[in-house]
This record gives sequence, structure tokens and C-alpha cells, in this order.
Amino acid sequence: MSIFDRRYEMMARDELRQMQLERLQALLVRLKRNVRRYREKIGDLRVASLADLARLPFTTPEDMAESFPYGMLAFPLREVIRLHSTVGPEGKPLVIGHTRNDLVQWSRLVARQLVAAGVTANDVIQICMGGYVYPGASGYVLGAELIEASVIAEEPCHMDYQLAMLQNYRPTILITTPTNALELARTIQQRRLDPQSLHLRTVLLSRPVEQETRAQLAAGLFAAVKCNFGLGEILDPGLCLECEAGQFHVPEDQFLAEACEGELVISTLAREAMPLLRYRTRVACELHHDQCACGRTGAVLKPGRRLDQRSCVNERPLYAAQVAAVLAHTKAAGHPFHLEAVDRRLVVSIEVTEGLFADTTQFIANLKPDIESEFLARLGIEAEVRFVEPRLRSKTRSET
Repeated sequence: MSIFDRRYEMMARDELRQMQLERLQALLVRLKRNVRRYREKIGDLRVASLADLARLPFTTPEDMAESFPYGMLAFPLREVIRLHSTVGPEGKPLVIGHTRNDLVQWSRLVARQLVAAGVTANDVIQICMGGYVYPGASGYVLGAELIEASVIAEEPCHMDYQLAMLQNYRPTILITTPTNALELARTIQQRRLDPQSLHLRTVLLSRPVEQETRAQLAAGLFAAVKCNFGLGEILDPGLCLECEAGQFHVPEDQFLAEACEGELVISTLAREAMPLLRYRTRVACELHHDQCACGRTGAVLKPGRRLDQRSCVNERPLYAAQVAAVLAHTKAAGHPFHLEAVDRRLVVSIEVTEGLFADTTQFIANLKPDIESEFLARLGIEAEVRFVEPRLRSKTRSET
């Protein structure tokens, strides 16, 4: 059993609940004092027990988007030493800030996650996101440094270089995206390389995958496969850890998790720069507090599908509104479209209407590369544009 912080990870449930109540009460005081939006929402509400939690207002992604960029900060900007952004409702940017103490806590939470995955001070870690700009990569560096593992501070620019690094530096831990891991496994198979020659012991994926994909990667890379579940607005990585029993545990000394009508709701109990009260994550979930074989007492989380219109293309979050915004700069502006993620690219099917395509086939042929160039330039996403016949409207499609 590998546990980094036994005091909190194995705390008795009664003691943990008391800590949560005290931290929740302190959180309310800070929010009412320092954040106007919360002062208006909370009013005179107080909590005498965790049973009162349901009386408190929710925070939504829309609240964060409307407060862009600094309206949700509970500390002066001069004390916020790191900022990063994520994608919010309809593609609007959300800004998340961290104080120095927030970064210290982040490093400890990621250290818990790495240790649970079997990482030790003797390991060499390669962090490779396959070209995806992942703000959480710095969190992995903080956690790895805390447990004194060695980190390769270089992102390979292509698969040949990545393979060379794996062979030369001999990392034992690979932190990467599912897309990049699958491409790596395919490349190894195509070149008839022996995956055991790479010295990998564990692959930690940036998001959950199906068991079939885990098994495929475990065989293709000859390594144990662990997954991360995080949310950029809350913490990613560090929101959960996957234990040796294969369960996602929420560190409840830092986060108070609820399942409200099947949706994951999180309150950040100790964050300084940007604390959130009952944040609606737009992610379906199940929460359990049963005793886990690993000995950890934090809630067990089973994350599910997104409850909003966000999809994922080459590891990047994407909303239909972002696609519409790109098309607005082309001659296909305002016309119905349908989205599909295929491998590492986005397939955009634009409905052909008489008003849009009254010209020749040559016009359509010229328009296709123009639109695809706009997607690459504006979103950094490879898109394949297809022109299709108009369809009957369906609630299950992403469209304008």
C-alpha cells in the first residue's frame, strides 16, 4: 500500500466530517468578505452542520464566465502568483488563480496521486502531452519534485523524438494523454519494437478511458495503466487519485463532493485565490463512502459523461459555439453543421443549402480548404470539412 499523506488520506470519517464542517464555515466567511458575487448569493446563510449544505447556493460555470477575468478572486491580484485558463460555457474563457499556498497544496495533492500510482523517488518521469497545451503539466512537475522523482523537462515535438527519449533517458513513468499513448503503442507495433525495452513501469493518462483501452495500452506499452480525473476549474491533476484497487478517491480534506441529481458538485475547502462554493461541474457522477480495500477514507467517485454540449477533440475541450464562431469568418456562416470527433481531428459536416452553394462544384472545392485553415488557425484543431444534404433537426446533434 502506497500512501503519501496518511493523516488525511486515512482519517477517520467522523474526524474528516468535522474538519469539513470547520473548513466550510471558514470558507463562507472568506467568500462573504472578499467576493461580491458570493456576498450577494450567500447573504445571511450559515451552516451549523453539513446537513445545512443543501441550503447554500450553487456556483455555475456561467457565474465564472460572467466574472471573467478576476471577478471570482478572493485575494488581491498581487498575491496571485499563477494564472491559467480553461474553456467554459460555449467556449468562453475561464481564469483560475493560485496563491503561493495554493501551489503548495496542489503539489501535495498531486504527490498523493503519484504515490498512489506507485511513483517513488527512484523514478524518472516523462511528461508528454503530444503537443496539447495542458496547464496541469506544471502540477505534475510540482508533485514529482515533492516526492523527489526525476522529471524530464522537455516535451517531444514528434513521435520519433519521443521514442528516442524513451530509449535514451529510460523513464519509468510516462504521463500523457490517451491519444498520445495510443499513437505511441501503434508506432511501437508498426516498427516491431519490443515495448519491454522502453523500461516503462506505469503510464498515467490525463483522463479516464474505457477498460478495453486500458488493456490495449497495458499490452502495447508493457506497463500498468492509471488514469487521472480532474477539472480545470477545480484542479487538474489533484482532484482525484486512483488507488491500487482501481477506485477514484476525492481528497475530502480539500474538497467537499456532492452528487446533486446525478451531477458532481464540488466545494473547495482550502483554496485561497479562487475558492468555489458548490460548483456545478456539468459532469455526471456516482459517489460512495464505502470502505475501500486500499484503506483510504475519501469518497469514491465514479465520473460519467458530460452534461453539457462540450466534446473533446484531440484532448481539447470544444463547444459547438466555438465551431460556429470559426464558421462565422467563412462563407458557411450561419448554416447548420454537425460535429464528430474522429481520431485526432474534428469532422465538421456542413449542410448544403441552395442559398449557400448556388455556385459551382469548384466553389465548394475551394471553400473546403479555406474553412479547414480557419479551424487550424483559430482553434489549433485539425478539421475535416464535409458537405452534406440537409437533415431533419435532431436534439442529439451539435449544430447551430
